[in-house]
Formats: sequence, structure tokens, C-alpha cells
Amino acid sequence: MNSFDEVDYYTDAAIIDDPYPYFDYLRATGPVQRLKARNVVAVTGYEEAVKVSLDTEHFSAVNAVIGSNFELPFEVEGDDIADKIERHREHIPFATQVVTLDGAEHARLRALLTPLFTPARLKAKAAGFRAVSDQLIDEFVDTGKIELVKGYGGPFATLIITELLGIPEEDRPLFREYLKGATVGDVNATPEQNAINPLLLMAGKIGEYLLDRRQNPRSDVLSELATSRFRDGQVPPIEQLTGLASFLFGAGQDTTARLLGNTFRVIAQRKDLQDLLRAQPDKIPAFIEEQLRYEGSVKSGGRLCIRSTTVGGVDIKAGDKVMLVHLAANRDPRRFPDPATFKMDRPRAAEHMAFGRGAHTCIGAPLARLETRISIERLLERLGEIRLSEEHHGPAGARAFHYDPTYVLRAISALHLEFTPSHFS
Repeated sequence: MNSFDEVDYYTDAAIIDDPYPYFDYLRATGPVQRLKARNVVAVTGYEEAVKVSLDTEHFSAVNAVIGSNFELPFEVEGDDIADKIERHREHIPFATQVVTLDGAEHARLRALLTPLFTPARLKAKAAGFRAVSDQLIDEFVDTGKIELVKGYGGPFATLIITELLGIPEEDRPLFREYLKGATVGDVNATPEQNAINPLLLMAGKIGEYLLDRRQNPRSDVLSELATSRFRDGQVPPIEQLTGLASFLFGAGQDTTARLLGNTFRVIAQRKDLQDLLRAQPDKIPAFIEEQLRYEGSVKSGGRLCIRSTTVGGVDIKAGDKVMLVHLAANRDPRRFPDPATFKMDRPRAAEHMAFGRGAHTCIGAPLARLETRISIERLLERLGEIRLSEEHHGPAGARAFHYDPTYVLRAISALHLEFTPSHFS
């Protein structure tokens, strides 16, 4: 028996820090298979992951956030539990957020957010986003060092959403404090902890803004959201809009911070890439797509089988919990040859699954790309040559990096960088 057969993917420290040998083993054994430790069906193949992502007839996103760390509030009987899921949705943690809704209700709410992420909107906001980046760099540029994940990535992601929504300047430090140290999908969380949504900390404040803007509209995004309507003309309740706005903070916070950490882990070890991206910033978008394939920040996402079906030759029954392993799919050699090598010129790298696929493709993907591009541009220009801290990560050839135990994120715990101050800082 292989040593991987009995391990718990969710909690084994060695696999959390370096999951790729385990993913390769699973995929080679079968790109769709049931994990003994959790009784969850793992999908590690690219084609199979795409198929499940697109199949809303047989799979629900009700557990997209919580994965397998919950129990269904009813007995599973038969091969179709779709109706039961809808009747019991309120009793499943996080199951009423836009990311976990299904079908028409998901599309209805998602449509309210779409205007926030149009190319024109993001282009208009880009100068403000650069100002946020520079504001944060000002806090450490003279020190010659930075722990990037919490010292830059986390606050940057928070402040970008405040900039996007138009949160008043005087309140932005409050939101930064709300989300300091937040982590999505902690595998050690109890069911009681999972039932408490940390975004409630900021929901009250956002609700106040929306109520005010509905009564006294201004020329800002909060007013647009507050006065928006569903396509059928109905006015969304303030509570729903508050949930959507709060969701933007939760969805965009830790994912962006850890993506920046994963990205600069590569950049800090590749002086050739630093030199290339400084000299030819037009190459940054291609770099980002390969980084998202190579090691994005989303490790896996949950699905629940609601109607029995077969994927990759494996029978999946109604009630089975499914784990879509994005990181593994993005390194499937059947789709991406030599997948463990970072290749700037990789053909079709942008077909990765870092942002999912289908109806639940990450609505904030254009924003995440823009945040990453601006951060690379500003940090490379202002920090000069960037290096890993040997004190924290060890010498070349013996590097050490640690990752938080979440089932959602490839969450690098910390990335300690040193840099030579730039003449342009």
C-alpha cells in the first residue's frame, strides 16, 4: 500500500506544504476517486474537473466554501436530493451566499455584481488602485524588508475593495482592522465556528452605507448597488445587498493576499524574471496567467452531488461530497505538458482553472488580475532587486515555506522578502 493511501489531505502537514506529489499520485491512480480519510470524491484531472464544474444538473455549489466539513441536515434517500437541498439550504453553513447558490437565484444575484467588474469600471479605478499600492509600499520601503502576505497583500486586497465600492476614506482603516488575519476555509474550524460568518463584523457598517445611499444617492458605486434592481424590476432588499458587498471583501481578501505571496515566491527566486518584467512590463499579463496555472491561490472547491451520475468512470451518488482540486487540474500533464515547470511562453496557459469554470467562474477574476499586475509593477519598480530572506526561508537549495491548513486556499503563511531600495522609491 502506498503511503498516500491513508493520509488526510486536509490536515497532513507535509501535504499541506507540498501537495503536488500527492496530487500526482491521485491523478495517476485515477483522476476521480474517493478519499478514504474523508469519504469525499477527489477530482484531480483537468477534463474531469471541467466536466463537474459545468454540470449544474448533477452537482450543486452549496458546499463551495465549506467543502466536506459539514453534515447534511437530512437523510439521503434515492438518487435525487435537489429539492431537499433547497428546502434545507438555510441549515447548511454559508449556503445562502451568492457563491453557493445555484440556478436562477445564483444568476439573479450575480447579475447585481457584474457592473462592478466591467473593463471600463476597472480601467477607471486603476489609478486609485495604484495609489493604494504606493500608500502601502510607503509604509515599508525604507526598511529593506517586508513580510508580503500580511504586510502588503492582505491590506492591499481590503483597501482595493473599499476603493472599488467607494467606502469613505475615514472608514477604510476600520475595514482593514476587520479583516486583519482572516483565513478562508480553516480545516480546524468546528461546525459551530463555521456557522458564524466573520463578515458580519463589517455587514452592519455596509448596511448603513447602503441605506443612506438608497435614500440619498451619490455618484459612487455604493449608490449604484443601493439603487440597483433585479432584471424583472424588483428592488433587492438591503439585507441581500449588504451580503453581496460583504461577500466581495471575503472572496477578494485572502485569495488575493495568498496569490501575491505565491507569485512573489516565484519572482524572488528568479532574478531573470524580475529583470524581464521590469524591462518589458507588457509581459506581465502572460506571467500572471502562467502563475495562476502554476500555483494560484485556490486549492480546491466543494461540490455536492444532487443527482447520481458517473464522472471519469466513477459512480458518484446523490449526497456524495466532491472536491474539485484546481491546483491538481492545473498540473495535469494530459493538458499542460511538463506541468511542474514555470514557462512564461506556455501555449494556452490561460485555460487554467484558477478561477473555476462555468456558472460559478470567479466574478472578480478581472479584478484579481488587475490587482496582481499593479502589485508586480509597483513592487518591482519601487523595491529594486527582491530576494527571499534566508533567515526565514533558508538558503538557496534548502528553502522552506509553510502553508495554512485550509481546504479552499493554497495559503502561504508568510513570505519574507528583502530588497535593495530603488532609486525611484
